[in-house]
Amino acid sequence: MKKTKKIKHAAILINFRDAKTTATCVKSIQKSKDAPHIIVVDNGSSEECLNELKGLCPGLDLIETGANIGFSAGNNVGIKKALRLGAEVVYIINNDTLVDENLFFRSYRYVAKKNRIAGAKIYYAKGYEYHESQRGQGNILWYAGGYFDYRMAVSRHYGIDEVDLGQHDTIKNVDFITGCFMAVPRTVFKKIGMFDESFFLYLEDTDFCLRAEKAGIELIYNPNLVLYHLNGGSTLAGSTLVDYYMTRNRFMIARRYGSWRLRLALHREAILRNLPNPMRHLAYLDYLFGRMGNRNDAIKIINNKL
Repeated sequence: MKKTKKIKHAAILINFRDAKTTATCVKSIQKSKDAPHIIVVDNGSSEECLNELKGLCPGLDLIETGANIGFSAGNNVGIKKALRLGAEVVYIINNDTLVDENLFFRSYRYVAKKNRIAGAKIYYAKGYEYHESQRGQGNILWYAGGYFDYRMAVSRHYGIDEVDLGQHDTIKNVDFITGCFMAVPRTVFKKIGMFDESFFLYLEDTDFCLRAEKAGIELIYNPNLVLYHLNGGSTLAGSTLVDYYMTRNRFMIARRYGSWRLRLALHREAILRNLPNPMRHLAYLDYLFGRMGNRNDAIKIINNKL
């Protein structure tokens, strides 16, 4: 029986019906210094999409889940394989990114065998800036560290939409690292486990970071780690899908990490302000009755009635 070759580090990407974007990210990673092993987890794309991806990236380590199991579970599938193959560091990275050539060379040395998770300085990719007035500049920040807003039960980015003039060039401790990119050593997964799959989509990175912080793990923004996000506001921004999962999952975050005042404020908001909104009303009821995980079918039913 052929022995499986052990790997040093691995990058996990989720593909969902977008072979070209994923392939562009894969090729960007492959060109980087000390490039990691790449594991792409496909969340139920069509056979046509899968064949296109395989054609664009021959020999790709591709795991087909056969269904849309969500960001949390999809990444967990990849993480488990990476750890099984011996990876000392696992990178969670969005498929709509391009990496600086030194990203993994520097990330590995910064976190391997240490009690820390590292986040990067993330720019909007040139031409993908959110604001029209900034379009094409190439030096607009998307993430330069992050924090948890305990008044609203959401995570926020430092530096977002700012022109990079070096104002975020200091390595610093933070309490939120975006799931767009995080470098996580094996020791951290052994200590706190993986992503909570009940979130399905959105705020699972917030939960992971807050859990890590409670366990005494350092969360560090390192501006020497750089990548670019092909996200100019995203077609999902403001969608009912985002509205549902953000609403429902905020209650979970508040219950775990917020004060009783925050939890009370969210319940009041749900009852007094969001009751007329059918999507947020569904999210609130689902939280109350413990209906977590994938609720896309229920969301579609509400959408069809709107």
